[in-house]
Amino acid sequence: MNRKQRILELYSRLGRRGLIWYGTRGTDSQALLEFPHFSKVFSLIAPLGALSLELEVCLETLKGERVDLDAYRIATDTSLEALKFQRSLFESLKEPAVVMTYRSDPVFTALYYPSSEFVEYLGLFHERQAPFEHKPWVETELRKWGVLTVPRRYLRDDDRDLLEDLLAGGPVVARATRSDGGEGLALIEAPDEIDAKLPPHSDGFFSVAPYLVPNIPLNVNAVVFQDGSVSLHSPSLQLIGIPGLTNRFFGYCGNDFAQIRELDAEILDSLEETTIKVGKWLASMGYIGAFGIDALFYLRDGKVYLTEINPRFQGSSHLSSLIDIDLDRSDMFLEHMAAFWGLSPPAPLRLRDLAKHQRRISQVICHNCTPYPVRRNSRQVPETEDVECMLLPAKDVIVDPQAILFRAVIEGSVTEDGGSLCGTYGEKLQYLARYLFNADSSSKEDKEVR
Repeated sequence: MNRKQRILELYSRLGRRGLIWYGTRGTDSQALLEFPHFSKVFSLIAPLGALSLELEVCLETLKGERVDLDAYRIATDTSLEALKFQRSLFESLKEPAVVMTYRSDPVFTALYYPSSEFVEYLGLFHERQAPFEHKPWVETELRKWGVLTVPRRYLRDDDRDLLEDLLAGGPVVARATRSDGGEGLALIEAPDEIDAKLPPHSDGFFSVAPYLVPNIPLNVNAVVFQDGSVSLHSPSLQLIGIPGLTNRFFGYCGNDFAQIRELDAEILDSLEETTIKVGKWLASMGYIGAFGIDALFYLRDGKVYLTEINPRFQGSSHLSSLIDIDLDRSDMFLEHMAAFWGLSPPAPLRLRDLAKHQRRISQVICHNCTPYPVRRNSRQVPETEDVECMLLPAKDVIVDPQAILFRAVIEGSVTEDGGSLCGTYGEKLQYLARYLFNADSSSKEDKEVR
């Protein structure tokens, strides 16, 4: 089944209803523009800006502020702008529509159920989705299904002596029960670092794992159907914790969809097996739709370890959809719709074949690594042959610390190991950050980003 055939199938299910996207980035929904009834977008940052839309509401435009997506939760935002955003979304649900979300949340639940007579939601109730973000439960259950996970131990908050004993054997990675984009993870190398580095948590326990280095971080996009079938999309080397791009030691900062083809086929086969097992388990527990997995290839023993699952769309999903469009494939946004409408899954494709044929492209996410807000200045983006800047905020938008400055899309590979950038890309991107952004005058008068 090619892309056009899948769109025609979905179009018949959509009928005359409007299609609405509610997510973190408005630009993530670009693949949905192929539906004439795609009419409204609600997002936290990065508006899509398509002329065909009837309505687009972006929180960063309302507030004049771009938030750190890994830490921000709209459910706890009581600002007037956040309330206006929610009212606009509620008003859009008063007529027949189909809604897709990046991930479910309590705000959408509160708006959806009073409108469920008119609206079909292609997603899970947020309380049903939330357990799949509980890392200890997920990885404990997956091990029963034969999934090789990073070896972790779960410690109570009063197990400090045991944690110190474990540190005698080398550095450990401490993790809260829920983490996102590197938030909630920390490398602890000595007992005197415990108090400062142990991730905040409120549920009485945390996990620790050995620091498996050297490794190559991996990522896959996927969709699971009701029968447990899994549609695979766009494997990549993941960029993690690169200095100058993020302040978080394990912070997510991009994907290399080109270098992945250089890995041995056996590594990709192992990653594929892990993804399919995860998908089957998810389906057995009532989860369907888009998901992703993070894994690492540990060079010392040659094994692929699952590090976590992402029960939602991912930061790599937008570029993944564009890669599938180039291949005339149905992307994960379309397959997510197909899964919820009970359509048949696409014919399976091997991960090694996807890696071989997908577009050689990378994305690098540059965050505000300063301790203060910055603001886009009036300078134009320099023209370069190999770097395209996307997700740039408008000139009147303040970018919070740790929030995204821009996404650099680069033809070809940018990394060999996921922990560093090749050639001069690091210097180029840090220069762009200094060139395009200045400290917000309310915090640091006219002082340029360092």
